[in-house]
Amino acid sequence: MTLVSVIIPAYNSSAYIGQTLESVLGQTHSPVEIIVVDDGSNDDTVTKANFYKDQGVLVLSNPKKGACAARNFGYLHSKGEFIQFLDSDDPLAPNKIENQLNQLLSLSNYQKKLVHCRWGRFQKNKDEVYYWGPDAAIRQDLKPIDWLVANQMSMTGCWLLHRSLIETAGLWDESLKRNQDGEFFSRIMLHADEVLFCDTAKVYYRSGNTGSISNTKSRPAMESLLKSLYLIEEYMLQLEVSPRVNLSLANRYQDFAYSNFIANPDLAALAESKTIELGGSELKLPGGAVLCSLATLLGWKNALKIKRLLSRST
Repeated sequence: MTLVSVIIPAYNSSAYIGQTLESVLGQTHSPVEIIVVDDGSNDDTVTKANFYKDQGVLVLSNPKKGACAARNFGYLHSKGEFIQFLDSDDPLAPNKIENQLNQLLSLSNYQKKLVHCRWGRFQKNKDEVYYWGPDAAIRQDLKPIDWLVANQMSMTGCWLLHRSLIETAGLWDESLKRNQDGEFFSRIMLHADEVLFCDTAKVYYRSGNTGSISNTKSRPAMESLLKSLYLIEEYMLQLEVSPRVNLSLANRYQDFAYSNFIANPDLAALAESKTIELGGSELKLPGGAVLCSLATLLGWKNALKIKRLLSRST
């Protein structure tokens, strides 16, 4: 049977790690190798993870080096032909790995393909999913550049991929604090010939976790996010140079400029210069009707300045 390694970085995850591990232990595919890498938790994450040692869960320590370093550390200790990276608070549906693996193994040259799946956003109870992704644009088998141009949200736990793709593309970028998965899987796609979609495989995405990396908006996190966009631009332009690629990239940079104009205007200016260099964006300023009307009349920068003034006065 095909061994799949599931690598789970964990930091202060005691509230969730048990549910996540049980979801992996309950997979309909076997064998599954489960590796938890603790990043220096100061709660009882390690104790709760060690509870499952008798069921074959390997618990390692790689403290205070970050989630990407934990994933790399776990990967280097793994033996599986296929790899599933999973965040410590995101459980899998029981047949997630089996269905994706069967889809891959049914194809020739499966080592050069990676497979994505459905993800359901929930807060406390995974049986109460209030949004199912991904967007329809990537709910199909696609060439890597088509998947990247679509520029739709994904998440780490959605993917299953062959070990050889990681060996070729390289490990996770440990310098990144935001959008690590976006950068990593974009780089993986440089060496893949197809991105598959498995509609019958599901992972549950926990929202509202204030400790989540995706919620980090500090200055270092925003610098890291911008760096990831520079890298993704490099990868996409290696795959295709075209107006549609430029527009997709420009929309990413413009979104960054919108969200950082107030807090990090210098970073927003760098992103805006990239938007202009790439030929401009079609992305409208996100917000309610009043904000959008202000942006139309006065420009998006003035609209955001007015919004800040009004928020200060209330």
